[in-house]
Amino acid sequence: MIPVLGIPFYNREDLLLRCIRSIDHPVDKLVIIDNSPGGLSKSTVEDGYTVPNAVLVAMLNPNIHLSRVIAHPNGGVANAWNEIMKFNPAEWWLIVSNDIQFSPGDIEKTAKAVNNTMPSPNPDWLPLPAGMFYGNYGASWYAMTAAALERVGMFDENIHPCYLEDCDWAYRAKLLGVPQVDIPDVRAVHGDEKIVGSCTIYSDEELRRKNGITHGRNFDYYRRKWGDINEHEIYKTPFNDPNWPVWAWRFDPAIRAVQQW
Repeated sequence: MIPVLGIPFYNREDLLLRCIRSIDHPVDKLVIIDNSPGGLSKSTVEDGYTVPNAVLVAMLNPNIHLSRVIAHPNGGVANAWNEIMKFNPAEWWLIVSNDIQFSPGDIEKTAKAVNNTMPSPNPDWLPLPAGMFYGNYGASWYAMTAAALERVGMFDENIHPCYLEDCDWAYRAKLLGVPQVDIPDVRAVHGDEKIVGSCTIYSDEELRRKNGITHGRNFDYYRRKWGDINEHEIYKTPFNDPNWPVWAWRFDPAIRAVQQW
């Protein structure tokens, strides 16, 4: 059983529905963070209630017990991931981009990988054997344990709207000795018949243009925070300040103001 499966959404509702349909393993709760400017499209169900199409598809998937949508227009990836985990307590979470299509057995293999390394439930369960488990497309789909989040902290929401939030978390995990592992033998699809990779960005020319600007600013922030770009970090504490714990970050509204799409 997957305790919580979370999907941030911005565009390409067709791929979101494809992702939900591909869920072939029991999920206790499906949480969709709707970051889209216009919101998910609606569908009328038999009892007269109008619900998002994504919820209707989830209701029709017998593997999904409960589903909910949280609307947070343009909240960004880091914020979406944080909201999934903060407001849906669990021992671990599976986080998926909406343009992922699972291959048969991928989710079951993820559950086995996580459950085989879960620490015993006691106050001294850290350090961990593993904390973040990656599918075959890095942070496009991954599992996170509550114990890892406790040690490494939430994702830095100053990295906005997307890209490098996973690198920042991974570097903090490395500094704190929390291993990250790849899930073996998984074959999910990332993209569609025309696009390999992020359909959110590459399905929209205007988003590609905006991302070119915000991604560059995220790199500038990352260099200030860690001394160099990802995989070449220098600092051992944020901004090379020994008074900052490795897990710490402070939301900067000035950064958000210029990074908002």
